[in-house]
Amino acid sequence: MYQVHDAINTDVLTISADATVEEAIRHLIDNNISGMPVVDEEGYLAGIISEFQLLETLYSPEVRAMPVRDVMTKDVITVSVNTMLSDVASLMVAHRIRRLPVVNGGKLVGIISRRDLLKYALEAGDELDEFFGEIKECVCPSSYA
Repeated sequence: MYQVHDAINTDVLTISADATVEEAIRHLIDNNISGMPVVDEEGYLAGIISEFQLLETLYSPEVRAMPVRDVMTKDVITVSVNTMLSDVASLMVAHRIRRLPVVNGGKLVGIISRRDLLKYALEAGDELDEFFGEIKECVCPSSYA
């Protein structure tokens, strides 16, 4: 309950590490997204690319022809389908990131974004509030005897 599998987006746009930076920019713009996972031929996560990284190409036009592998983030924070949504939110806040790839054995199975979390919280409503209230009671009792 209240795990990644409850809010995951499995319809994920990906790109190959061999694609050019310009192709990555076009994919992001055409699909109105701000970042996407980079995967190998077998679907294993190789990295992630975001608008932030691609902004650097504005200053160096020759970078647009470079392969994505040269500008992507390689050390990607990932989660599994069983990760608690509270842990996902904490990771996003602590590392100031917008999305987390969801992997199983290194293979990409989906993505979870800040928007996915917010949408899920709205849909779960009072149930989610009660759940986190119970956790707070266990972790942070109001008084110490």
